[in-house]
Amino acid sequence: MSLAASISDVVVSALLPVASASLIFLAEAKGPLSGPIRKTRGIVAPYFGSVAILFGLFAALLASDVWQKTNEAKRAVLAEAHAVETLGYFARANDLEELLFPRLKAYAKAASAEDPYSSAIGPARNETDKAALDILTTISQADDVDGATRAAMLSTARELLRAHDNRLSLANDVTAPIKWVAIVVLGALTQIALLLVHVDNQRAMRAAVGLFTVAFAFCLVVVTIFDAPFDTILRNEPAASLNFTLGSL
Repeated sequence: MSLAASISDVVVSALLPVASASLIFLAEAKGPLSGPIRKTRGIVAPYFGSVAILFGLFAALLASDVWQKTNEAKRAVLAEAHAVETLGYFARANDLEELLFPRLKAYAKAASAEDPYSSAIGPARNETDKAALDILTTISQADDVDGATRAAMLSTARELLRAHDNRLSLANDVTAPIKWVAIVVLGALTQIALLLVHVDNQRAMRAAVGLFTVAFAFCLVVVTIFDAPFDTILRNEPAASLNFTLGSL
């Protein structure tokens, strides 16, 4: 996904609560729903509280979930880079630079070419898997390597494969759209609840809905940014970490 697409997602998330608030205000001011809405006078504040509590609990759980997901994505990227670095040091210590360094660079190139959010990631992922298996095969067949060192190198190569799989698994979380839709629905219901509680006082209604809309938009932007970390804060990964690691060897 391009940077422009990522920015557009954030902009949509920021503007959607404003759009829903505007539609609610419009429905209250005129149209077929205006009369029934104004006849709901007498709905007490605890009605708003029950809906707002549901929104607050869900938003808190969701914020914790997306931050945890981002931290796990960072750990997966660091584990992948650390495994490459460890294999490089093993290669240097055992005079295997000519065998392993080109294969580590091939792995870094293949992993960096993956688009984790693309439905057509299959060929790119196959190239990365082939590069990782080539590393495993090379270590297995290398001469003049003692058993303990070979076992440690094979273990590190398997950690590289696990880190790669974890990174892609986190990127391909299919629950992200469901979370986004759920918080939009609960936020819109809370806006409606605020309107109904203050329907007999338009100034209070607009102030209450407006303030909540700002908080609603902030929650939605946070979810959009952190629930797709490889599109936003980790958009240059794993290329940046792998290339830095190889450059430091």
